[in-house]
Amino acid sequence: MRSRKRVKSIINKKHLLIISLVVILIVLGVLGYFFLLKNKLNLKGYNSKITINYKTDFKKANFTACYGNAFDCKNVKIKILNKIDTSKLGKQIINYELEYNGKKEKITQEIEVVDNEKPEIKIDSATVCPNNKINEVKFTVTDNFDGDITNKAKVEYKDKKIIITVTDSNKNTAEKSIDPKIEDKDGPVIELKGNSTISLRLNDSFQDEGATATDKCDGEVKVSVEGNVNTSVAGGYTLTYKAKDSSGNESKAERIVNVYDVNNGDRVVYLTFDDGPSAENTGRLLDVLKKYDVKATFFVTGNGPDELIKREFDEGHSVALHTNSHVYSYVYSSVENYFDDLNAISNRVERITGQKPTMIRFPGGSSNLVSADYDGGIHIMSILTEEVEKRGYQYYDWNVSSGDAGGTYTSDGVYNNVISTLKEGSSIVLQHDIKDFSVDAVERIIQYGQANGYTFEKLTPASPKAHHGVNN
Repeated sequence: MRSRKRVKSIINKKHLLIISLVVILIVLGVLGYFFLLKNKLNLKGYNSKITINYKTDFKKANFTACYGNAFDCKNVKIKILNKIDTSKLGKQIINYELEYNGKKEKITQEIEVVDNEKPEIKIDSATVCPNNKINEVKFTVTDNFDGDITNKAKVEYKDKKIIITVTDSNKNTAEKSIDPKIEDKDGPVIELKGNSTISLRLNDSFQDEGATATDKCDGEVKVSVEGNVNTSVAGGYTLTYKAKDSSGNESKAERIVNVYDVNNGDRVVYLTFDDGPSAENTGRLLDVLKKYDVKATFFVTGNGPDELIKREFDEGHSVALHTNSHVYSYVYSSVENYFDDLNAISNRVERITGQKPTMIRFPGGSSNLVSADYDGGIHIMSILTEEVEKRGYQYYDWNVSSGDAGGTYTSDGVYNNVISTLKEGSSIVLQHDIKDFSVDAVERIIQYGQANGYTFEKLTPASPKAHHGVNN
């Protein structure tokens, strides 16, 4: 009896095991069908969040897709629905559309644009002084994001190498080194205190302001001066400044001091400039005047930047009035219009300089005939030349014309027109600082004048007027 029950129990267990195996096989079959044979959308290489480099060319998806099963999966076309700007750092969202099996599905992806590229350092040459001080390093640093960042680089001399290190705004650091040459070929740089050319009247006092010198290797070095100036004797004097560094490189600079006898009023040149200021030309004209310590007179208009009029005034030149509009048909159509226009430019100059000018120049000069075309026959110049003086102004014409207002269009022409007509007494020269070729001639005019016994001064209310004859 017992053996029968035991056999029956064993048979039941086998049946149960077989049934379990069958169930497992059925489940596996179903799962296999689901995973291997059932059609579905498959994304390959897709990540919901990715990182790309700055300015990457992003024109297609960074993943692929197919629809089908493990044995037959057809590629799915992926359409990008919006653009991203890879020239901007940070997170952006890109939208895709996948079309398959007659339907469309949209998915998104978060893209972070980053800059992981190091700056590029290019070293052309490097030299070190005999005393181990960096002499000169020629190099450039460019960054894909920041552009030229050469000025952000750190340069040091360590372990007999020039090492350049730089970090861009996105904290990417680059380093490059080079074996430098040891040399010192450059002399000290001498900088004169004051102007390099000075004009003095006879018996004026003169105090040399001296000079300083700095050397790339030695720093500040001593300056010696040769020559002297005797202001009691008219003539040209040269002061020579010399400096030498520890490697024996020597440099020199010169200062020219012209002493003129102008007590009798002879040979005085008044450089005057109409129609400015000019943003393109007046600044460089002022640089030339400053270089030669020459003062001039500017008859200004309503044009150009205020800062140039301020600079004219601050550097000791005379700022006088020409016209605000410089429109002949307006200023010469009536006395009222002329003074309205004059008041406008006067107010501008007073606002900029803090002083009210009293010196004026008529557009076209007091002898102009063009005014007769607009004044209705009232002979407006005859009226204005008297009226301006009644109102506290003094007007100034000229007796030397550069020709730059018409007929002359080169610096050589302006130069020759001026130097060939300078007077033995006072020469009031007409030029226009809105004409680049006229400004180009000024330095040579000054050099000629100083070499031939002329002195240069600005107009003041006490200066000669060189009035023309009034023709209208």
